[in-house]
Amino acid sequence: MDNYVTAPEDDYDVLIEDDLNNDEIKLCHLYETKILSTRVLPQLYATVFLAGLLGSLLVVLILVKHKGLKHMGNIYFLNLAVSNLCFLLALPFWAYAAMHGEVLGNSMCKILVILYSIGLYSEAFFNILLTVQRYLVFINVNFPSTTRAMHWGIISSVLAWVLATLVILPESMFYKPQMESQKYKCSISRPHFLPAEETFWKYFLTLKMNILGFLFPLCIFVFCYARMRRILRSGERGNGLHQLVFAIMAVFLLMWGPYNIALFLSTFKEYFSLHDCKSNYNLDKSVQILRIFATTHCCVNPLLHVFLDTTFRRHLRRLCSVHDSSLLQSTEESARAAPREERDHSTKV
Repeated sequence: MDNYVTAPEDDYDVLIEDDLNNDEIKLCHLYETKILSTRVLPQLYATVFLAGLLGSLLVVLILVKHKGLKHMGNIYFLNLAVSNLCFLLALPFWAYAAMHGEVLGNSMCKILVILYSIGLYSEAFFNILLTVQRYLVFINVNFPSTTRAMHWGIISSVLAWVLATLVILPESMFYKPQMESQKYKCSISRPHFLPAEETFWKYFLTLKMNILGFLFPLCIFVFCYARMRRILRSGERGNGLHQLVFAIMAVFLLMWGPYNIALFLSTFKEYFSLHDCKSNYNLDKSVQILRIFATTHCCVNPLLHVFLDTTFRRHLRRLCSVHDSSLLQSTEESARAAPREERDHSTKV
């Protein structure tokens, strides 16, 4: 007969196995999340925030000022950058929470969870819209006029934001910081989109994350990419494979996929016989490390624009050249003004 007793401390569990022949007491140590949180997260999240913020703002600036929003794809790219910004805004506060023991107020913690969740799900939805739109362009589907296409892009973007808001209702309504060591802590070491320890919420929200945030975008990506490759292989199209869109979707899936798998195994570990001490330790470690790795995805999209979008590179070079020329012009004007002031001063003397 087996009895499992959990110690009141968060650092370890005590597993007591009673046998008729002999009694054994084994200590089941949990993965220590505080070491990684306090030593790695503040610097990493600060770096990702600064790089992602600069890149996303450049994408927004070039899309709005230079490329324009008359095309449906540019509207989706703009909304994707806004999704990245929503996700990024939570990172400095998570870095602060990691440095100060994850202690944040209830309201602030809920705002961070909402920003994190709506940024993640809206990015998944806009990746789907971009993939489908580029696939339809590739197979030469007749789109409406520019004005109507712009209207459809705006309407579908609004619907995507509404859907993302509805999807995160459980987090926004029921989330509360968890009690740890007699203090309410806004945990960043665990999946904070689980609002409580009840089994139903764990199962429901993990499945929601896996289906809407990973499996659904993956199915759309595989279908569209496979169809396009088949057309290319049959020789019906010479080119037209939109590398930027598919690279953005591929990076999103590759960076969030391992975390979703680890989270699924951690949540449903009883069904996979992974509830022993070693499996618990490895799953907790994997969930935290993979979640940190997935979080860094928000600074990758601007780099993909730079490497894969020739129009974006051209506008970026033009923007940098204008900045350099204006800086050089102001320097030359100040240099010409200096001798003039000296001559005026000598004349007065």
